[in-house]
Amino acid sequence: MSAACGPTLTRRRKKSKPQSVTCGPSIRCFSDPMNAPARVSGYQNAHQALCDRRLVQSMYSECNVLMERVLLTLHGEAHTCRRAIEWKLFRRDFARYYEREVYPATLKRTLAPYLTRGHLDLPEFGFRVNINLSADIAGIDRPEGSDAETDALVALTRKFSEGATLFHSTRDKDTVRQEVAAALQQFNEQFLLPSRSRREALLQQLDEGGLTEDEVPRDILTVLLANRADQDLDDDMILREVAFFMQAGSHSSANALTHSFHEINEWCRGHPEDRARLLTDDHFLQRSVHESLRLHPASPVAWRTASEAFSLPDGTDVAEGDSVVIDLMSANLEAPLFGEDAEVFNPHRTVAARIPPFGLSFGIGIHTCFGRDIAGGLGDAKTKGEAPHLGTLTNLLKNLMQHDARPDPANPAVADAGTERPNWGSYPLMIGQRTTHAGAAI
Repeated sequence: MSAACGPTLTRRRKKSKPQSVTCGPSIRCFSDPMNAPARVSGYQNAHQALCDRRLVQSMYSECNVLMERVLLTLHGEAHTCRRAIEWKLFRRDFARYYEREVYPATLKRTLAPYLTRGHLDLPEFGFRVNINLSADIAGIDRPEGSDAETDALVALTRKFSEGATLFHSTRDKDTVRQEVAAALQQFNEQFLLPSRSRREALLQQLDEGGLTEDEVPRDILTVLLANRADQDLDDDMILREVAFFMQAGSHSSANALTHSFHEINEWCRGHPEDRARLLTDDHFLQRSVHESLRLHPASPVAWRTASEAFSLPDGTDVAEGDSVVIDLMSANLEAPLFGEDAEVFNPHRTVAARIPPFGLSFGIGIHTCFGRDIAGGLGDAKTKGEAPHLGTLTNLLKNLMQHDARPDPANPAVADAGTERPNWGSYPLMIGQRTTHAGAAI
């Protein structure tokens, strides 16, 4: 059935190993060079390829139990229509509202027990604090507000992340698929069905005129339920889409937080004069985050499949069905755009005009990351009479630095052995008041 683009709510139809510079993970080797994928390198070529609708997303088909027909893997009319209804949730007013009204309380509540203990593991903390953001956007209620409820969501969402990144997994793929399927079933019963029932009742009231749209939740689940007939969405599809948004909003943000902290800490060791500035200059801290995002895209490459025969931006001919690798790292390290020292972290970097400081790390074109403004903020752009929007990553780092977060010398960070992607598996930090060896506060 062809998807028909409809409004968000008002036309509801009733119907019964990491390092601080350039290295990315190894890409799959092809023993037969004749079948090797075409490779697109350089910023402009990568930009054009990402925007070319003849190239279809192909990195996420390894785990269809989670990723089949979710927004990221859709193409053509179906993708256009799904994106149209969901994009409305991510207007800049939502990003600003969440940063100012919701996120501070969430961060304070999540950080409090770690301050009491005096230590935390940064990837775990980042995942935990962002799980609430993911749940708000996806449309998952947390009626208990308990640690046990958060623990369950974190565990389930981590399993979804294993499925979404199965392409780069070092584990047995069939085992991961089975685990993801079991996690989806548990997530459906424990979280999705109760959240769905509440929203269906509210949408019924909206249809009957008892509520206005402002009184209905603003999240992915509500949008999908309101447009399920127009979008040809069955229960399994809604489950997969909501689960995908849960992992998308937490997994990459937790990794980005850890990379950013590491890069900034390493920079300050060699440039101690910048440490104080990072505590007082929000824009400088945000530029530091953007610089880390440039060096550490969630995936260093994007895989596509040609839907027809044509020539790539560099003139390479591809046939229908050919694989194409778009090298995002080469784009983000292009010296004419980012400077001769593009391979190293430098928060004072001058970037070429009209080039995002984070390069192509959020993608471009039809698959631009929805969370770009929420996580990364809006750079130096300001709205008259309003404070700048810094993004959740900058706000997280600002709070960690205000509490003197620092690497734990007794527990060095280690790489994530479960993936080829260059992420941190553990990054222990000490946080809060420092003490001397005798136990007295410094």
